[in-house]
Amino acid sequence: MNRFSALGLFSALVVSSAIACSSDSDSGGKPGSGGSGGGAGTSACKPTADACYVAGPSGPGNECLARADYSGADKTALRVASHQVKSPTTLAAPFMQDAIITQKSALFEPECNQLGTGQFNLLMQLDESTKELTVSGGVPQKLVGSAKDGSCFVKVTDPNSGLKVEPVTGTYAVGADGKFEATLPLFVMPIYLEDKADLDSVVLMPLHEMKVTGTLSADKNCVGRYADERVNAGLQCQANESEFSWDPAGTYEGYITVEEADEVFVFSLGQTLCVVMTGDPKKWEGPKPDSNCATSQGFQDSGALPKGDWCSTTNSAGGCQDSWRVVIDFAAHAVKIGGEYGNGCP
Repeated sequence: MNRFSALGLFSALVVSSAIACSSDSDSGGKPGSGGSGGGAGTSACKPTADACYVAGPSGPGNECLARADYSGADKTALRVASHQVKSPTTLAAPFMQDAIITQKSALFEPECNQLGTGQFNLLMQLDESTKELTVSGGVPQKLVGSAKDGSCFVKVTDPNSGLKVEPVTGTYAVGADGKFEATLPLFVMPIYLEDKADLDSVVLMPLHEMKVTGTLSADKNCVGRYADERVNAGLQCQANESEFSWDPAGTYEGYITVEEADEVFVFSLGQTLCVVMTGDPKKWEGPKPDSNCATSQGFQDSGALPKGDWCSTTNSAGGCQDSWRVVIDFAAHAVKIGGEYGNGCP
């Protein structure tokens, strides 16, 4: 089976004990509702180290830990610091969201209260002069250095699937509410399993009709903010279970087909993304080693793959139901993007 991955959210990763869910934490909170437990809601977790800011904890972009300053510039370059899944609900479950998505999205910069792996790097550039939005995937942050050193985008073609991992540009509009909005026909996002920039260490997320919306801060350095007052000092300044360290101010969404999802192997669960999306592995997980929908009892009974919640031909809910809709809220901070990895970057 050709297993190019969607939602590299699903690498074989175990969350570190430093940010694992504590038995003392309150798992009933919601993003933005305020944390509970030892030290939550205090300002003790606001970072003070120079590495966390472009110009100190009171400088431009300090609310989102910006590592570059684009105040007054035509172009803004951003790294998504937090991906918060809204749908499908199977991907928003704590194991997926807290232990994998959040963990891979966060940098490993303990002095900034970031204890992740920095292997899920979605990069964006907004050009105010041309009204163009460019979206690209970045290599693991460890290959570049600290976030202050910037990031490098990826440009490569997967010989097995033919998927092209490269920056994609589209025109954006700004609405009366100040939000920017752009739609990209297809974006393939790389999410790495290890701190290596090769195809053996990456899973790929093809997202069709990717719509990106967001609100850029007045100083052009942030989309959303780091909620230091809400994280829990008793958990090394990490969020309580099912809460987030970031308040989002953007959303990206699109769809992946059911067939594509069945080509995606979720290594941490030992089954394909199609099986995960159904929420019914008893019916839709086939025998090992494939563990996919195409060899499942459900497929044998119906003669077809499971139905999704979206139709690719109409790009709308229901209908042919050959796809699943993916919706993710995000927060982002300004960084430098040095160019293509391996071609002068870093």
